[in-house]
Amino acid sequence: MTDPASFDFAKWEECISQVLRETPDLLLTAADRQGEPALREEVAAYLYQSRGVICRQDQVVISAGTQQLVNHLARLLKLMNIEHVCTETPGYTPVNNIFRDWGFSISSIPVQDKGIDISKLPTNIRTAVYVCPQNQFPTGAVMPIDRRRTLLDWAKDNDSLIIEDDYNSELRYPDMPVPALQGLDEGKNVVYIGTFSPTLFPAVRISYMVLPRDMIRLFDTIKDQYDQTCSKTEQLTLARFMSMGYYQANLERVRGLYAEKLKAALAAIEKNDPEGSFVKAENAKSGVNIILKIDTRVRTLSEGSSGAARTDEIRREMMDRMIRSASESGVKVRGIPQLSRKGQIYVIFYYDQIPMDEIPSTVDDLIGDFKSAVMMGGLNMPSVYEVIRLSEGRPHFLLEHFQRLENSLGAIGMAPPFSCEELGSAIKDLAEESRITNHNIKLEVDVSGHSIMYLSPTHYPSADQYENGVRTDLFEGQRKNPNVKMMDRALRDATDRAIKSQNLYEVILVDAEGNITEGSRSNIFFIKNGEVYTSPLHQVLPGVTRGKLIEIISGKGNEVHEEPICASNIGSFDAAFISGTSPKVLPIASIGDISYDVKDPMLRNIMDWYDETFSSGL
Repeated sequence: MTDPASFDFAKWEECISQVLRETPDLLLTAADRQGEPALREEVAAYLYQSRGVICRQDQVVISAGTQQLVNHLARLLKLMNIEHVCTETPGYTPVNNIFRDWGFSISSIPVQDKGIDISKLPTNIRTAVYVCPQNQFPTGAVMPIDRRRTLLDWAKDNDSLIIEDDYNSELRYPDMPVPALQGLDEGKNVVYIGTFSPTLFPAVRISYMVLPRDMIRLFDTIKDQYDQTCSKTEQLTLARFMSMGYYQANLERVRGLYAEKLKAALAAIEKNDPEGSFVKAENAKSGVNIILKIDTRVRTLSEGSSGAARTDEIRREMMDRMIRSASESGVKVRGIPQLSRKGQIYVIFYYDQIPMDEIPSTVDDLIGDFKSAVMMGGLNMPSVYEVIRLSEGRPHFLLEHFQRLENSLGAIGMAPPFSCEELGSAIKDLAEESRITNHNIKLEVDVSGHSIMYLSPTHYPSADQYENGVRTDLFEGQRKNPNVKMMDRALRDATDRAIKSQNLYEVILVDAEGNITEGSRSNIFFIKNGEVYTSPLHQVLPGVTRGKLIEIISGKGNEVHEEPICASNIGSFDAAFISGTSPKVLPIASIGDISYDVKDPMLRNIMDWYDETFSSGL
């Protein structure tokens, strides 16, 4: 949905009222198949003034959207015996699809930082090349004037045609637009395409193209085979809107508004990630969107039986999750799979549609959702996983994590596809590449043997939470196989919803027999009269931190009672805490309505003992 502040509907209403009141007779006949002459006249004048396009109104064709115009062009190219088309890669995919559907042979030409790579265009073959030289979609590359002249020379020398899509050319903020190719060529070898959609409002679908004179004569021979797809009323209204100067005034308003929105969006992105370690904005000078480069830090450790196809599948799945999460929040995001590679995902973020005062919070939520999407990893295939804490550049309890991974894989008839030493070396490389020293690293091995490792967004407790404890509550649910660290997506989603809806730190799982088992992401311990209690190992995930705690507490001469804990009896305990890779040892202030002593001496001793062991790196 476009921001209402971007358009003056009162002026539009004034123009449509004039059309209905003063020229109702024009509405009693069908629309001109080429477009209403009044609108074509305004478009020709506007393009000459704003983009240097040289044309008369009889060279202008009006239609509903760029894709409809490209369909017209495809028919014309066939009549001109042009059978080969070059398109940009990455580029505007629907155009590729249209030319393919018409049976053209297609060459994909890479886009560089200054536009399409002209050296890779064919010679001595009559060709049409589709380019976006002013604001290339999706990279935002701008073709400088010298390269434009080189491209025009190529078209002249090879009797070929340039299709110039001047996508969002009006919306350029810090720099002046470079003159259109069509004006530099005097309209001989260039078809010029533009649209009003970004500068009006989405319900009005009016686009236009300017054809060279010989092509407009050819179009005259076929236009009666097509109906006009644009509303005649809207065409006449837009013609008045332009003739009265309202379009130009609104365009200035839009430029100012979008420039401020762009500035706000960039500031919010930088505030979230000052170093650009996770998300970085690119293409930040024009249009209505920003390209976001998201470095997921995903590294492939082994490809398994699926090979590189699985790596590509995981990247696509992560991108799809990001797009879905944005859509659920009402934000438009598109993926750019052609640019995405080696742990990097590129998406297009449409900031123009967000009200100005909502941009900071929207960007905050968007980046948070992206991190959550990455944290889900490659879970569209059954996988076992480990989360390893990196502290001061060292992976803590690496051997214990590897042994648990080995046990989890063994339970499903697999062996680790790498050694503990290879894992440690890969973690070291990832930490150095990412320039991080304190973070969680998540490792996944799926049933095909494909393994990935990436930085898992961290949620370490605050100093206040360690001091005053956290709120939790009970949740009826249990892992399908608690002794195998395998993601249970349905259980995780359900517990996440409960945590979010009640503003909790964690929920404590209760099994079908009414016994406490563990937290959704942690293990749980209770203290009574200075003695420690926890659920038996067969009921819970054998947490690495849990195992270390039992070893530490026992080493201090204190018994740890591993026995079933009935949920109805949890009020009898003095204190409680959860343990895990991220929380370490974290006091529980309450489970539902039951409160606990967060200053309990044994609890505080255990916290100190664990911190000493953790700091030693053992």
